[in-house]
Amino acid sequence: MRILPPAEVLSTAARCARRIAVADLLYAGFLGLVAGLLPVYAGLVPLPVFKRMSERARAVLMGFSAGILLFLFADVTHEAVELSGKPGSHPVLFAVGLILGLLGPGIVSHRRASRTNAARREEARSGVPRTSEVRLVTAYTIALGIGLHNLGEGLAIGASYAAGTLALTTLLVIGFFLHNSTEGLGMSAPIANVPTRLREPVILGFFAGAPTILGSMIGFLTYSDALGTVFFAAAAGALLYVVVELVRIFYSPERIAVAFLGIVGGILLMFFTGLLVPV
Repeated sequence: MRILPPAEVLSTAARCARRIAVADLLYAGFLGLVAGLLPVYAGLVPLPVFKRMSERARAVLMGFSAGILLFLFADVTHEAVELSGKPGSHPVLFAVGLILGLLGPGIVSHRRASRTNAARREEARSGVPRTSEVRLVTAYTIALGIGLHNLGEGLAIGASYAAGTLALTTLLVIGFFLHNSTEGLGMSAPIANVPTRLREPVILGFFAGAPTILGSMIGFLTYSDALGTVFFAAAAGALLYVVVELVRIFYSPERIAVAFLGIVGGILLMFFTGLLVPV
């Protein structure tokens, strides 16, 4: 039997360790796909049904969407504040993340303003309503906010998997899958009465769900309370912005009662699915 030199043994062991590390990293990404990307797309499946709803039913759906986003905003704000008080983090990071989260959608909104004004001028000339663009941009902004939220969830999944707590990792993936399947509904509401092609829900789902994959891989490689604070605070800022935008779009005095019912329904649904996620 041939005895390998020590140097060759070490080299072989290092190669095996690298292969295992890469396989684990890819598996962490797969966990993020299952917990984030797939359920978001599942929540977008009913979009064609929403397009056939009455205006009253759409008002309920818009309120439902706002309720989902309000719950997510409260959830990530709580997470960010909690993490900012830990030794490895700092409250200033919460402020930085919040400002960054508000800044991104704000820039998009500013760029949209000139296009919206041009669309209104065109509408005045042609008499054809041009609200589709505003609602599409709102849906994409919602997807951005949800994506930042899911990035933080991915960090938790990746860190749990790296720590070797497989039972907790499995519970997190299952809980987040059920919890995130409602998020597609939140993106569907603004475009329920807007003509869309297959491309729109595909891109929306990717923006909202794919960050979970990235977060899982980052969490597996390295996780810190400081990083979590910034990501969760940025998600809070983006979600706060889109909640205000959403309310601005669907608010109407005659529909406020049914919209309020939708808001309560969205919050309760997120709460009960959130109970499935281990604390």
